[in-house]
Amino acid sequence: MSAEDLRAVVINEVFSPNPDELARYERLIAAVDRARASGAGAVTFEGAMVDEACLPRALVRARPTAALAGQTPPNTKFR
Repeated sequence: MSAEDLRAVVINEVFSPNPDELARYERLIAAVDRARASGAGAVTFEGAMVDEACLPRALVRARPTAALAGQTPPNTKFR
């Protein structure tokens, strides 16, 4: 393995979300989707107010392949 490969492994380990973070992002996406479906502009999520402005970061972190491809995953279409 080259030095560049090793750097990539370390960078991925340091900057990739852990399983708990991934689960939280998925819960956030679901909460915003439910709020949107009910016509609400914001929702309380785990003690904090969140709205659609929180969604892009959650999508990029939880579903990076779709975000990098420029796709919006199902059930997360922006108005």
